[in-house]
Amino acid sequence: MRDAVLTEIMMRRNANKRISAACGLSTAAVSQWTRVPRKHVETVSKLSGKQPHELRPDLFSTPDHKEIAA
Repeated sequence: MRDAVLTEIMMRRNANKRISAACGLSTAAVSQWTRVPRKHVETVSKLSGKQPHELRPDLFSTPDHKEIAA
Protein backbone atom coordinates (compact mmCIF):
# COMPACT_ATOMS: atom_id res chain seq x y z
CA MET A 1 0.00 0.00 0.00
CA ARG A 2 1.34 3.43 -0.97
CA ASP A 3 2.21 5.96 1.74
CA ALA A 4 -0.50 8.66 2.11
CA VAL A 5 1.89 11.58 1.56
CA LEU A 6 3.31 9.97 -1.57
CA THR A 7 -0.23 9.32 -2.83
CA GLU A 8 -1.08 12.99 -2.30
CA ILE A 9 1.99 14.08 -4.26
CA MET A 10 1.38 11.63 -7.10
CA MET A 11 -2.21 12.88 -7.51
CA ARG A 12 -0.86 16.25 -8.63
CA ARG A 13 -0.79 16.99 -12.33
CA ASN A 14 2.35 15.62 -14.05
CA ALA A 15 3.95 14.79 -10.69
CA ASN A 16 5.07 11.33 -11.75
CA LYS A 17 6.66 12.70 -14.90
CA ARG A 18 8.50 15.53 -13.09
CA ILE A 19 9.73 13.25 -10.30
CA SER A 20 10.91 10.56 -12.70
CA ALA A 21 12.78 13.12 -14.82
CA ALA A 22 14.42 14.73 -11.78
CA CYS A 23 15.45 11.36 -10.34
CA GLY A 24 16.61 9.91 -13.66
CA LEU A 25 14.07 7.09 -13.55
CA SER A 26 11.23 5.89 -15.72
CA THR A 27 7.69 6.91 -14.84
CA ALA A 28 6.92 3.21 -14.40
CA ALA A 29 9.63 2.91 -11.74
CA VAL A 30 8.33 5.92 -9.81
CA SER A 31 4.73 4.70 -10.01
CA GLN A 32 5.79 1.49 -8.25
CA TRP A 33 7.11 3.31 -5.18
CA THR A 34 5.22 2.59 -1.97
CA ARG A 35 7.32 5.27 -0.25
CA VAL A 36 10.04 7.61 -1.43
CA PRO A 37 13.42 5.86 -1.48
CA ARG A 38 16.03 7.39 0.81
CA LYS A 39 18.26 8.55 -2.03
CA HIS A 40 15.39 10.46 -3.68
CA VAL A 41 13.89 12.17 -0.61
CA GLU A 42 15.72 15.47 -1.17
CA THR A 43 14.69 15.68 -4.82
CA VAL A 44 11.05 14.82 -4.14
CA SER A 45 11.02 17.25 -1.22
CA LYS A 46 12.14 20.10 -3.47
CA LEU A 47 9.62 19.23 -6.17
CA SER A 48 6.67 18.66 -3.86
CA GLY A 49 7.20 21.29 -1.19
CA LYS A 50 6.96 18.58 1.46
CA GLN A 51 9.62 18.40 4.16
CA PRO A 52 11.84 15.29 4.32
CA HIS A 53 10.30 14.28 7.67
CA GLU A 54 6.85 14.36 6.03
CA LEU A 55 8.01 12.08 3.24
CA ARG A 56 9.98 9.65 5.40
CA PRO A 57 9.28 10.07 9.13
CA ASP A 58 11.13 6.80 9.70
CA LEU A 59 14.38 8.42 8.46
CA PHE A 60 14.03 12.08 9.42
CA SER A 61 12.98 13.45 12.77
CA THR A 62 10.42 16.22 13.08
CA PRO A 63 12.16 19.56 13.64
CA ASP A 64 11.60 21.07 17.05
CA HIS A 65 9.71 24.33 16.98
CA LYS A 66 10.51 25.57 20.45
CA GLU A 67 9.52 29.13 21.08
CA ILE A 68 11.77 31.32 23.16
CA ALA A 69 9.93 32.98 26.00
CA ALA A 70 10.41 36.73 26.07
